[in-house]
Amino acid sequence: MELILPRRADDSARAQLDGLGERTLQAFDPRTLAFLSDFSARLLQDHALRTAPELVALGYWFRPAAVEVLRHRHATLASSGVLRPRGVVFHVAPANVDAVFVYSWFLSLLCGNRNIVRISRRDNAHRATLLQLLADTLAAHPHIAACNAVLAYERDDAISAELSAGCGLRVVWGGNDTVAHFRRIPLPPLATELVFPDRQSWALLDAGSLLTASNDAVRRLASAFHNDAFWFAQQACSSPRAVVWIGDTTQVAQAKARFWRAVSEELARRGETPDASELANRLVAAHRAAAVAHVTAHGNLSDWPLRLDADAFPPDLRGGHCGYGLFYEITRAKLGDTLDLFGAADQTVAYFGFERAALTKWVQALADRAVDRVVPIGEALRFGDYWDGHDLLTAFSRHVVIA
Repeated sequence: MELILPRRADDSARAQLDGLGERTLQAFDPRTLAFLSDFSARLLQDHALRTAPELVALGYWFRPAAVEVLRHRHATLASSGVLRPRGVVFHVAPANVDAVFVYSWFLSLLCGNRNIVRISRRDNAHRATLLQLLADTLAAHPHIAACNAVLAYERDDAISAELSAGCGLRVVWGGNDTVAHFRRIPLPPLATELVFPDRQSWALLDAGSLLTASNDAVRRLASAFHNDAFWFAQQACSSPRAVVWIGDTTQVAQAKARFWRAVSEELARRGETPDASELANRLVAAHRAAAVAHVTAHGNLSDWPLRLDADAFPPDLRGGHCGYGLFYEITRAKLGDTLDLFGAADQTVAYFGFERAALTKWVQALADRAVDRVVPIGEALRFGDYWDGHDLLTAFSRHVVIA
């Protein structure tokens, strides 16, 4: 096991648990607020991280004004008593989206918890810079540093069991296999667990609205769609993998042509091109799709984005989706005709061209567990304190009722 943050002489799991037990924080503790303000300012001023829009968004998310909104909501939640910390929270972070571990950790910290965060050893261009920024900020806030530990280790059930045995809440971000694996590791009787398994997401567009939109509006839509789909190469759970078009056949054909032309222009404007490995992944996924369902490719299989018309998005297609600019497209005449498409695995629907009242009626008609977020296109990757149907401020707290 490697202790990443902060540096301590003893990096054993037991030492981390014992050390955290010596320090306490209150919800929205002034020391926590000072730490987060410092972190946000450092991140937003770091030139090396300005090219990573997801990390810039992280800095804005924890700036003082945004934290004050969370503090006010936390106080409202506690109106019938007091929200108290859960104690030690053990976070298992995903490997595909670096910023998620910071959101999970800092929200828990705001609720007054001490935290142990296990991160992946997978490296990328911004990971080292982000970790160094976190290390520098923790060094300037020793009380916060003493209440938190970020570590990395290969799958080791002995370490995971020891950390789980000392926590009041375990938070697992990862695939279904990761969730199933950790669920076999016991928790203390009074501890609880919050899991975020494999999810998939959609884009939902009204063809008629797109056809009547101005050229500037379509350009903005293409830019917003790019942010949702291409920042993490569609590897994020909230990035759209299938696009549902609503309208008659003629409308949809014209809307598709206009939309995808704008997306291609947006990719060219940003100077983005796919690499050979991404092309290979798309080709394999497309051939697998053709083997299990009726799909029709637009253009050439070497196109980027690669678009496949499908009648639905069943499990066989979902499981073979590779990301990297592959999109299934499905057409329905009316919004109400899409209800059969959505199930428990679906998290986010990013939309364009629909009124809130129509979306509300549609959501109420969906299957019980289907869809947790419905947001405008461009906001699919925007993290929120409600996630996968959970209120995270509540999840990271104990509600002590005072009658």
